[in-house]
Amino acid sequence: MCTVLPELTPVDFHEDEAGTIDLQSSNQTMIQVILGIIIVLIGIFVFYKYPIKNDVKQVTLGALFIILAIILKRLAIMVPFLGLPSLKITLEVLPLIVAGLTLQPGYCYIVAIASDALGLVLANAGGFPFFGFTLNAILQTLIPCLLKMHLSQKEEKLLERIVKIIIPLIALSACLYVFQLKTVSISSQNYEVTWPIKLTVLAIVVIMMTILFVFMNYYKKKLKKEEGHAFHLCVLSVVIIELVVTFFLTPYWLEVMYGIPFFASQFVRILKSCVMIPVGIFIVYTMYKVICRILKS
Repeated sequence: MCTVLPELTPVDFHEDEAGTIDLQSSNQTMIQVILGIIIVLIGIFVFYKYPIKNDVKQVTLGALFIILAIILKRLAIMVPFLGLPSLKITLEVLPLIVAGLTLQPGYCYIVAIASDALGLVLANAGGFPFFGFTLNAILQTLIPCLLKMHLSQKEEKLLERIVKIIIPLIALSACLYVFQLKTVSISSQNYEVTWPIKLTVLAIVVIMMTILFVFMNYYKKKLKKEEGHAFHLCVLSVVIIELVVTFFLTPYWLEVMYGIPFFASQFVRILKSCVMIPVGIFIVYTMYKVICRILKS
């Protein structure tokens, strides 16, 4: 959903800094190897535990989700923040989540790998691909898939309660984090976080969280039992992926790749997530409902 793009400028390195660069490169190589092993092990587990079955509908839907993910990746929006285009927002994760809710685990794995690889090829990205973002794509399909397959009704209600507790805690933590900030670094430049900015962030967080809870309660009362189960799956999938991928994995990958401090981009991610969680839930549930109707017809 979100990638913070650093501004890479030429720097004259001194002799004593060469070791740091080499060490960083060595660490990147080691992490790439570890990530490659993890991705292979996940694939072995998925295909062993859930043998793939030949299904024309699954293959067709898988191809459709790959195309949608690639198109939405190309339609990325650069959102200016403090006068700089520092946040790249894409909706490519949404068809991957719907793929997880619709396809078998083996097809989910293939969709994630294919969409990531083809996206890089079509973007004409130079250099060797970073496997961290490939792992992100795999998790974005497998998390909803495994939730749908193994989540019982009791566990679903428990997770729903946990999500309803976690979301306000995230909102509160986000506000406290923003309020203690004095400056924020974007593209190697420091900007003062003034009180008007802090109050604006607080207003955005409160408004979007209110909309999310009203939206969730409205659908919970309106939907039938089966539709309510599908809606809860969409909510859990979007929230869990946002927490795991957006707040944890992506900042860590950027720190590994570019040396961007883990918490440096959290200020912008907080704003992005407050908007994207409600929007993501609505789009994912709508897409999933449409596909289910098509499959039943």
